[in-house]
Amino acid sequence: MIDPMEEKTLNTRRIFEGRALTIDVLDIELPTGRTSTREVLRHRGAVCILAQHPDGDFVLVRQYRKAVEKTLLECVAGCMEAGEAPESAAVRETREESGYEVETLFPLGKSLPAPGYCDEVHYHFYARLKPLAGELQLDTDENLKPVLLSEEAIESAIETGEIDDGKTIILWDFYKRARKRGAV
Repeated sequence: MIDPMEEKTLNTRRIFEGRALTIDVLDIELPTGRTSTREVLRHRGAVCILAQHPDGDFVLVRQYRKAVEKTLLECVAGCMEAGEAPESAAVRETREESGYEVETLFPLGKSLPAPGYCDEVHYHFYARLKPLAGELQLDTDENLKPVLLSEEAIESAIETGEIDDGKTIILWDFYKRARKRGAV
């Protein structure tokens, strides 16, 4: 079935290609026949993991984010490698950023963080962790520190705005909904 709202792409120009993303400018035709342009940031996708230690606390990370010039409190997360399945990326990112191995991984859903200008997809997971942590395996340009928080502390941090990272808030909501229906 054809979407009556669909915008037809007439031409695409790549104006930037970086390590983590690219930017395309698209000439498009609207359903009305008028033409316009769209600037689209291309991203290979990312995984977001709510990792729970066997004692009940959750592993989050404090990470400085240059784009907003502040340290955020957020879920374990990271970019998928080219061709990497979301589940494999979630296990890898959990190990790298928290030091913990995943015991069990549950998919919770996916979200589009900024569909007005970006094609990135976030794949959300809940992970039950094995009890012992190993060394962090951070990328050479990563600057983060894992922290353990209770459910109550996470709820409070969202309420007060200490957690204002969108992917973390969405992930927390996905987790609460899955727990309510007995899926995790």
